[in-house]
Amino acid sequence: MNGRNGTKLSVEDRSLLFLARGRLTVELRNEVEDLLARTVSWRRIVEQARVHGVLPLVLRNLKWLGYPRVPAEVRAELENAAALNAARNAFFVRALTGVLGRFDAAGVPVIPLKGVALAESLYGDPTLRVCSDIDILVPRVAVADAFRLLIAEGFAPEEGELTPARMDLLLKSDIECAFVPRSGSVSWLLELHWDIAWRWQRNSVATDDLWAEARPQTVLGVEAQALSPEWEILYLIVHAARHRLRALKWLVDIHEACSARPVDWVRLRDKARRLGWEKVLQVTLSTCHALFDTPVPDDLSRRALPRWLKIFPESPVEAGLWQEALFAARLFSGTSAKLGYLGRLLFLPTIRERKLVSLPAPMRVLYYPLRPLRLAGRWITSNSRNHGG
Repeated sequence: MNGRNGTKLSVEDRSLLFLARGRLTVELRNEVEDLLARTVSWRRIVEQARVHGVLPLVLRNLKWLGYPRVPAEVRAELENAAALNAARNAFFVRALTGVLGRFDAAGVPVIPLKGVALAESLYGDPTLRVCSDIDILVPRVAVADAFRLLIAEGFAPEEGELTPARMDLLLKSDIECAFVPRSGSVSWLLELHWDIAWRWQRNSVATDDLWAEARPQTVLGVEAQALSPEWEILYLIVHAARHRLRALKWLVDIHEACSARPVDWVRLRDKARRLGWEKVLQVTLSTCHALFDTPVPDDLSRRALPRWLKIFPESPVEAGLWQEALFAARLFSGTSAKLGYLGRLLFLPTIRERKLVSLPAPMRVLYYPLRPLRLAGRWITSNSRNHGG
């Protein structure tokens, strides 16, 4: 197993790429046992597992292997961290099932995204993913109903009270709205989505197609909707791309979604082509294949990874505004697609710009130059912090 440029990975990093998976075959078990029989830095494995969000999976696989040569203090650290994650995820399961139950009773279609629902469906256990919030997707036409249901469930939108006019602006300028519980001692987020790819081309076409293929499914014991296998992979790819493919957590999800279920690859590639997401699909699946030998068609795994792509074993780091913007632009094919994305990113105002200054209707065109000015201010502030200014 080599790095992206053909350089050999360390024993610790190679071991982690095996241990981070949802399941180990007999062949993989033999390989990882051979690696762990050598002298390894367990501190390196644990720290990489932590920052890449795969620690619960590593612990489960080490248990299955019988803790080969794992020092007692490392085993205790892993078990304590996994116990804390299990408690947090149990809380998210209760919160999510409560929300899904209310939506089901009201007849509002809802798809849980990522989180504990994905942990249950991919890994068979909601405690096996590191989760920080709850994400749900509803059709755009159901957003107002979803707002009312969440408020009745005890949540408040982070944006504050939204008038119908501001609700319309929110739907036009963003893909999600964060909600926080109004009571309770724990602060956490529930993110309500109506689209999946912020400022990407043909996003509304994508969500229409996604909902056309959604199907009823019991999720954590509650009735909800679920993504089709092809759309689950596409959604996970979009999400990983928005995070620059840096954390193993997102890539392991994609690997497992490709490995554990039948995938109609012709259908999947056709969707990516129609949406202009061919390069996103190819780069992400090639990355998964390079790291995990993910079973994907040859034409999606043979190409060399781009030189600008930084992936494991590098640790995921928080990106600056322009780093994230330019990364996403690189994943589109053709100059017009790249420029279109950057134009939407730089000039299409969000509700935040509109809240900064209240302009009368004849002057609202001024919101468009206000957005790049606000972004420039954020960039200057971020640079000042980074350079100790």
